[in-house]
Amino acid sequence: NGPAALIAACLCRFYNDAKFTGGKSRDAYLNQAIKIYTWEKNVLFDRETGAVYDNINKEGRSQKRWIFTYNIGTFLGAAHELYLLTGDTQYLQDATLAATYVTDHMTRNGVLSDAPSGDGGLFHGIFFRYFVKLINEETLDTNTRKKFHDYLTSLATTMAEEGVNPKTMLYAGRWRQAPADDQPVGLTPHLTGCMLMEAMCVLKPINK
Repeated sequence: NGPAALIAACLCRFYNDAKFTGGKSRDAYLNQAIKIYTWEKNVLFDRETGAVYDNINKEGRSQKRWIFTYNIGTFLGAAHELYLLTGDTQYLQDATLAATYVTDHMTRNGVLSDAPSGDGGLFHGIFFRYFVKLINEETLDTNTRKKFHDYLTSLATTMAEEGVNPKTMLYAGRWRQAPADDQPVGLTPHLTGCMLMEAMCVLKPINK
């Protein structure tokens, strides 16, 4: 749902630049983005904690034990896009609460969980992609923005100092254990490491 809302919102935002013809109108994409996002917020988003649940079961109940960074990343990414499109600060508040769940409830000893294999190896990378865009949002509360800025910087510093092999420049999805020189690594955790460093390249400094 988060990716679908993101796509619809982006199609709306870039509608004029893309010069779409013969398809949906710009407003139709916006309405679709809002519809999808609203469903996800009502069904999978915990408005008190900021958690974003993975799915609903066959009885229609949220799977509250499954909370992953990629779901939070795409949810907050969609919320941020809708804020940019509508100016409605509720979307920005939703994005902030979701991001805060990661910083406050999914972090142990200063880092996220290790994710060395499988599709889960990419989950944190997806979160970083949209988290850094939120941090760069200048209308974000100053203290919150600094908290998020410091958090991302700390993660990247740990990964750069302890989690990457300096000879092969490969990441293996472990924050404090670099892969050996001859160790094969999974594509997804390596991409997450790259996406974290990419996020640092676009992270804007905060003016003091």
